[in-house]
Amino acid sequence: MGKIDVEAKKYLSNNEIFADAFNFLLYNGEEIIKADKLEELDTTEFSIPFGNKERKPVQKYRDIMKIWNAMMDDNAIYVILGAEIQDKVHYGMPVKDGLYDMLGYSKQIEEKRRVYRKKDNELRDEGGALVSDDGVLKIKLTSEEFLSGLRKGDKLRPIITAVIYLGEEAWDGPRCLFDMLDVKDKRLYNYLSDYKLNIISPADIEDEDFDKFHSELGFVMRLIKHQSDDVKAIIEDTDNRLFSTDTAYFLKSTINLDLEYDEDEGGVDMCKGLEKSFKEERVKGAIEGMRIANMSEKDVINNIIQNFDVTEEYVLGIIEQEMES
Repeated sequence: MGKIDVEAKKYLSNNEIFADAFNFLLYNGEEIIKADKLEELDTTEFSIPFGNKERKPVQKYRDIMKIWNAMMDDNAIYVILGAEIQDKVHYGMPVKDGLYDMLGYSKQIEEKRRVYRKKDNELRDEGGALVSDDGVLKIKLTSEEFLSGLRKGDKLRPIITAVIYLGEEAWDGPRCLFDMLDVKDKRLYNYLSDYKLNIISPADIEDEDFDKFHSELGFVMRLIKHQSDDVKAIIEDTDNRLFSTDTAYFLKSTINLDLEYDEDEGGVDMCKGLEKSFKEERVKGAIEGMRIANMSEKDVINNIIQNFDVTEEYVLGIIEQEMES
């Protein structure tokens, strides 16, 4: 697993960030999904697909999975939310995500099947009638229900998968299954089932819509989109100077924003980190120019100290870095 995958999964697994991403995707930024209503789920999609008589299991690993458990209009809501993180375009993503979701639904059916069969074995009396502990006759599963593993009125928990794309350029891959199919006779579309991707892609987001995020994710997405532009201006333009160390490390792995941070109690100041970085680049450039002019190392050090208001130790440290590289 690459460094960007590790940092991205760690960063986006944070409930506040995860909720913010799905609120942007599903509710146009309205804070409907609350971080404290999200619970971690096992990311292993392990299931024996429905109807698989050979009992051959299929196992896949999702990036992030959580269940949203909340109340809305006096109704309980249970929605499984999955996130697949891509730093590069995946041209088979509709099939990949569709497989994950179908495995998730198949897993739910298998779980219900096991519960029903367990209860069936526990409650049958000697004569084969299905009764409870108090002797009240229970409804026996019909042959159709027994075959499917579901009662007629059973419902499954919905699964919504989001593709969180961390690339600077626009997603140029298929956005639905129909985009991948070679269909010559358009009438066949009436009998084909599509699967569309739910993509959060920085390049797709209008600049004024980054404010619809309510966590640091909006700032992160803006920088990813404009990483080839004036990153310095974007950082200096933000109202918030302090960011979490998680955001700093995430940006370092995704867009190589390798700044020197001084971690305070409230986080890291990216503006100060940016100033240090640019100052270091200017010092390196000045050192190189003086070397070309055949100045002695002592004169180089004295000139740098005088012109950049730095210590001798600072200059020697940079000279040592340059020699090592």
